[in-house]
Amino acid sequence: MKNNRAIKGRWYKINKKIKKRITAKYHKIKDWVMDPKGYFLIAIDKEKKLLRVGYCTLRNLGNKKNVSDMVSIISGKTAIEIVNTLIRNKYISSCQHAADMGIELCKAELALRYNLNYVQDKDLKIK
Repeated sequence: MKNNRAIKGRWYKINKKIKKRITAKYHKIKDWVMDPKGYFLIAIDKEKKLLRVGYCTLRNLGNKKNVSDMVSIISGKTAIEIVNTLIRNKYISSCQHAADMGIELCKAELALRYNLNYVQDKDLKIK
């Protein structure tokens, strides 16, 4: 198979010079890392047709007692506008967390659009 053929892209010609092929893998427990900036609770509001995201931070009270504080609620109609708002407000500190939020918000947006049930971090059930 030739790897040096050009592909006509939307804006540029792309020369294929592939040096490495990688099989993707992910382990949801071993690969997950908590973002030190906090975490998010995602819900859909079917009545108002909105995605809602609660931004939570963690405080350590000592003696291994942590308390979560929900400090912001972000509402929007699409996953892309919400995830970019989270990044712009510096609520996310890692690429992994940004990607995870994009995926999860996309699922929530699809659930809202097609009137499906949405449970954060669970697969969408297509009827």
